Amino acid sequence: MISCEILRRHVDAVVDGEVDPDTQIEFEQHLDACGPCRVHLSFVRGFKGRVKEACADAPAAPPDLASRLRKALDAEDARLAASRPEAPVGAAPAARPPLGLAGLRVVPMKARYAVPAAAAAVALAVFAAREGGNPDAALEGLHTEAGIAPPSMGIFEDVVQRHSSEHPAEVSGPPTQVAGWFRDKLRFQVQPMEFTGPDVRLVGARISNVRDREAAAFYYTVRGRRVTVMVFEPPAPVDRIARPVDLNGRIYVGRARGYTVPVVQHHGLTYAIAGDLDERSLLQLAASARVRDR
Repeated sequence: MISCEILRRHVDAVVDGEVDPDTQIEFEQHLDACGPCRVHLSFVRGFKGRVKEACADAPAAPPDLASRLRKALDAEDARLAASRPEAPVGAAPAARPPLGLAGLRVVPMKARYAVPAAAAAVALAVFAAREGGNPDAALEGLHTEAGIAPPSMGIFEDVVQRHSSEHPAEVSGPPTQVAGWFRDKLRFQVQPMEFTGPDVRLVGARISNVRDREAAAFYYTVRGRRVTVMVFEPPAPVDRIARPVDLNGRIYVGRARGYTVPVVQHHGLTYAIAGDLDERSLLQLAASARVRDR
């Protein structure tokens, strides 16, 4: 039985068609039953498409480069083939390993078909430069968003999903009244975030969840746009699930579904922020955040 962990570990092989047919069927059966993995697969496929677009705009290579690369790669394939021991004629075929975490069957690519992987790395650097970042930062962001650490992917997916769902508030009023409403409803005491600026307003709050952890959802408007702050006990140290950004103090950043999700830690609680603001405005908002001591 294919698990979420196995699929996310080998999602690149699935997208690139490197998995053998029997294993592909098991992956598809898992995807039919698992919504989060379908979302993850869709993201990886979309990102690879953007990499291809970046490659398409790259300067043309010298005319003879492709033929020289093919010859070199064919020679490497021949060398590798010659180094493999051949089974004697009439020998029984080797037993196929069982499916599972250690026995996953992935069809290896010939060297010549591995060229797009190198091109993707170049395209990633090109894309990062266009976005105003640098390759190292882009790779760091990719690590977070692409789900290399599956728990973090689920956390940010849930935060964005709660924001997008626009669930109605269960309580509204001044911050102290809203904080009092949560008393005895959660395992932890929670205070709403306060932000600098007269155009930020706390609209309401409700009880929610992030993964299997109970959470408080606070709803704000900022210049007429919606912002949601999810507060919960983190399942792991924040530096393992998001990348740090030095902006008026330490802020961490994750990504999901195209949203930037700033994360602030306070008294052992995670405050994750999703909003209908541009990335710069959202980070500035997070940098101005304060939480009153309980």
